[in-house]
Amino acid sequence: MCASYEAKYSVTQLVEAFDRHGAPLRFPKGLPNIEPVEEVRPTDLSRAVRAAGEGGAELAELRFGFPPPAPKRPPVINFRSEGRRFSNGPSGGRCLVPVSAFYEFTGTKYPKTRWALRGVDQPFVALASIWRAGADGAPDAFSLLTAEPGPDVAPYHDRGVIPLPPAAWADWLFDRRPAEELLAPPAAGTLAAEPAPRPK
Repeated sequence: MCASYEAKYSVTQLVEAFDRHGAPLRFPKGLPNIEPVEEVRPTDLSRAVRAAGEGGAELAELRFGFPPPAPKRPPVINFRSEGRRFSNGPSGGRCLVPVSAFYEFTGTKYPKTRWALRGVDQPFVALASIWRAGADGAPDAFSLLTAEPGPDVAPYHDRGVIPLPPAAWADWLFDRRPAEELLAPPAAGTLAAEPAPRPK
C-alpha cells in the first residue's frame, strides 16, 4: 500500500480545482506559499483538505500517520475502508490528501522497483483519508484509506489508496453521502504508472 507520495502542485491549482468542484478553500490569513515536496514519508507534516464549516474547506498541515497503537509499532499510515463509517466531528473526520503522485513497489529482491502513479491529465489527485485531532500538543494526523485495487493499481499492489473523482470531493468532505457510496477504486485509465527510481 502507499507508504509515501509526491506533493508537487501550486496553491493556485488547489484553489481552482476545489472551488470548481464545490469545496472552496478559505485562507483567513491569505494564500500561503507551498513548496513542492519530492517525497512525503510517514510522520512528515503534509497538506490535507478538510471541512471548515459553512460549505468551505481549509488546507491544513497534518502529520502523515496516526500514532502507533502500541509501543515499537509503526504509525498507522493506511486505514482499511471496508465495512466502516466515517463521519465528521470535533476530534476528527473526513479529509482529502492532494498528491501529484503516489509510490508503489514491485519485485522480491532489494532494491525493489519503485513506481509513481499519477493522475492522467491532472496536476494532482485527491486521496480519500481520515484525520484525528492530536493529543497532548501533538499535531493533528491523517491516514490514507485503502480498498481493493482498481485496474491501474492492481499490477503493483493487492490493495490501493482511493483517488476520489473531483465530482465526489464535496460529498466526501462535507459528509453528504455514506462512505460506501463514495469509496470505490478508480476506473481504468484514471492513473498512469512510470518507473521512479530513487536518486543515487
